[in-house]
Amino acid sequence: MLSISYNISPRLQEYLNRIEDLKKQILLTPISPDKELQLRWEATFNRTYYSLKLADNPVKKPEMLKLLSEITHKKLNNDQKGVIQYKEALDYISRNWQGSQSAVNAQAIIDLHKMIDGGKLRVPQAGLQHLLDYLQTTSENSIIQAAITVIEMEKMQLFANHNTQIAHLTADLFLYKSGYSFKGFLAYEASWMGDEGAYKESHERALNAASLTIWLEYFAQNIVKQLENIVQLISKPKSPTLDLKKSFWKLNERQRSILNFLDQPQITITNRQVQKRYKISQITASRDLTKLANLGYLFSHGKGRSVYYTKI
Repeated sequence: MLSISYNISPRLQEYLNRIEDLKKQILLTPISPDKELQLRWEATFNRTYYSLKLADNPVKKPEMLKLLSEITHKKLNNDQKGVIQYKEALDYISRNWQGSQSAVNAQAIIDLHKMIDGGKLRVPQAGLQHLLDYLQTTSENSIIQAAITVIEMEKMQLFANHNTQIAHLTADLFLYKSGYSFKGFLAYEASWMGDEGAYKESHERALNAASLTIWLEYFAQNIVKQLENIVQLISKPKSPTLDLKKSFWKLNERQRSILNFLDQPQITITNRQVQKRYKISQITASRDLTKLANLGYLFSHGKGRSVYYTKI
């Protein structure tokens, strides 16, 4: 029998109310497409970097920035592959679970875990399903659902590897599903690592506490900090916080043409089609499509020769 104890304390309710106010402010504030792209890309990078750092991935920030912003044909080690896979899992959540009406079931989490590892469940699938059902049988706030998910999935140690990552990804899935993506600007893990000692203390206490109330307060408080930071970033002139080359954000005429082509409803494009349409080599077409996907303009679907792209 699953037993998860917590209270909606006055402090927690205050944080939840503040989150709602900040959510409205973020969604209603006009923002240029270029600024929105920059903030979303940087948030995705920070979610990837800090989540993997929390899970002891040794890839350093400058190296990870190169991995996610530059086209490379070098052979990657397992830690480097983990970076690419985690980013792809985040993109999958954004593409498939944003405002989704589907219930989150155990198979969805198993499929998500395959994107970052491929390992199998160590416990009966019914145990995971029971947790997911518990979280979805009430109309509880999505912030609370996400916070509970992080702790309970880590407690369960469902998989042989990457339990921290899949716990965070599942929390993100709940947030995106319920419209709490905040335009894709949220990276609460960055707030955690702003005071790593406080995070470790709160996390360890939550794993062993009879009640999750203090953890829920901590989780919601850090969401508030992140959202307040986002509001400030939106109001400032364009000012990238990551050390990226200016050319990273710029598109050539062919790349802009690819985006214009994909503006048509239900249109997809492949590497071969780009080669034929613009009379360019396979390598050049690959660079164009990879850059557009890296920037967040396109989603890639499939693997190998069956890969095709759609506009976000």
